[in-house]
Amino acid sequence: MPDWEPQGEEAWADPFGTWDRLRAEAPVAFSTAGRRGAGRCWSFLRFEDIVAAARDTATFVNTGGSRFATRRPPLESDPPEHTLWRRLLLPYFGAARMQSLESASRRFTAALLEPLLAHGGGDAAHDFARPLPPQVLLTFLNQPPADWRQIKAWCEDAYLQSATEPDLQARFQAADQGLWDMSHAIVADRKRHPRDVAVDPVSGLLAARVEGAEGAEGAEGAEGEAFDEALIAGVVRLLLAAGHDSTTSAVGIALHYLARHPDDQQRLRADPSLIPAAIEEMLRLETPVLAMPRIVAHDTTVHGQDLHAGDRVMLYWASGNRDPEAFANPGQGQLDRKPNQHLAFGYGIHKCIGAPLARLELRVALEEWLRRTQAFGLSGEVTVEPWHRFGPRHLPVWIKPA
Repeated sequence: MPDWEPQGEEAWADPFGTWDRLRAEAPVAFSTAGRRGAGRCWSFLRFEDIVAAARDTATFVNTGGSRFATRRPPLESDPPEHTLWRRLLLPYFGAARMQSLESASRRFTAALLEPLLAHGGGDAAHDFARPLPPQVLLTFLNQPPADWRQIKAWCEDAYLQSATEPDLQARFQAADQGLWDMSHAIVADRKRHPRDVAVDPVSGLLAARVEGAEGAEGAEGAEGEAFDEALIAGVVRLLLAAGHDSTTSAVGIALHYLARHPDDQQRLRADPSLIPAAIEEMLRLETPVLAMPRIVAHDTTVHGQDLHAGDRVMLYWASGNRDPEAFANPGQGQLDRKPNQHLAFGYGIHKCIGAPLARLELRVALEEWLRRTQAFGLSGEVTVEPWHRFGPRHLPVWIKPA
């Protein structure tokens, strides 16, 4: 018998309570649910076990579990290949690049907030949190921000992967193909028309050359050769989804929290310097990406459970972030919590490389919301996205403009 079914009705009726129970009773929980063909699946629920697994990249690997014909590095890669991709991409998420994107992020934020202010409220999830991150992401990729609707629609339909209904499967297939076609098109365009490698990640990847014999095999090229263009398209495919979907949830989570906590809202409005720390705590409380997978590379035992090579493991960041062994009063929001070593962006070598961009968007969004309003609160029923991206789908709010 499985210990739980992560996508079952019982788990979703009270996800936080379910994780509390599992951390106490079955910290390495077995389930039969998951992606079709995934085999045996385990869930790590305790903070210390999640961190240990994320550190142990020899036992819990990221290659071998992709659902795509082409992998999406650096996520779907392991050392030493992972090190090469990560080293190439990190500068594009550095402080200088983030600073250059702030004005665009603020401009998009103001444009989306304006109609909500004019109407005294609206759907903060659908009309604000949904369009903001893809516009910023496309700007980061030096693509037209106006393409955000197509990107967002494809990414939402890509979550239909496990659907059994023929029409939903057709939507998934079309979305998946659309995202891959765009990824390859961007790579082909940059190959024909290279841009400044200092600010265009795709041009930078195309211009890079494999360094070191150890990394040559993993990068699918000999030392001194260009990186495999199919894998560069895989990087773009990863960015086109991961670069905005979880941030959409994060923005909605932050606005939902503040709409329910007027005292904290006023505190941040009075002192905007507290916003960055507050963002970290809101993401700890309600983590946008609930879990991420690993594949067991060789037989191992954790808390008495025998995990076999090829088994799938889900590292439950959201559960670890509510572990009382790691956080005092984990269910209570403390916007100035210190320390706050949460797992909302993952942990270890695969910690989200786009975290600086997400933090930028969240900070700018909250700064503008708080600056342009006297108060805001809930005006209707909030609905939440299902597995595995967690956050408001609809967030009706009233707004009192400043």
